[in-house]
Amino acid sequence: MAPPDENRPDGVGVLRRAAAALDEIATAPGQLRLVDLEARLGWPKSTVRRLVVGLAEIGYADVDDQGRYRLGDRLLGLTHSDSAQLVATFRSILDEIASATGETVDLSVLRGDQMWFIDQVESAHRLRAVSAVGERFPLDCTANGKAAVAALGGAESDIAFDRDEHTVGISAAGIALRLPGGQVVAISVPAPSDRFRAREQVIVAALRAALKSARYLQDTAQ
Repeated sequence: MAPPDENRPDGVGVLRRAAAALDEIATAPGQLRLVDLEARLGWPKSTVRRLVVGLAEIGYADVDDQGRYRLGDRLLGLTHSDSAQLVATFRSILDEIASATGETVDLSVLRGDQMWFIDQVESAHRLRAVSAVGERFPLDCTANGKAAVAALGGAESDIAFDRDEHTVGISAAGIALRLPGGQVVAISVPAPSDRFRAREQVIVAALRAALKSARYLQDTAQ
């Protein structure tokens, strides 16, 4: 495909191309080389190379010794303060869910059309579902994404599910709520699908209790 808005004179096209490149990097941090980004974006090689090298030069992307890219410290720093506040607010709730379920618990925030993972409590199980903080995931096939879409639309969020949709062998349940400032935050519990099915009622009960706690925090903050 052609780079979006290639011929726009106002610079918006360049910004959109940069955002698209950063979105790709964020979906697989530390895994993609230039050749991978060229294949994913489908733009001329010279365009991708010029854009990604530029992002690295200004600190919005970092590249390791093997030529693999991840989001840069300068870009992550722009969202650090906001994310840190959300982590501080919701960490006790994540701990409660982890204690009740014994599974990994993720905190994510809706940014654009993706869910950005900002905190996690890992399961002690040897076989567990873990996603790196800073990774982004789609809305349509993830539990946190589906819950966020419902919350964004003003619907009363109960529990949303991902049953082997995003990753075969991993299932998840998630809740979300819209904060007074408009942000949509989601909490999800992923687990190997066999164990998720066996523990689904426990996981759902823990998330529903957490949703009540989160709404209480939301009400007291207003």
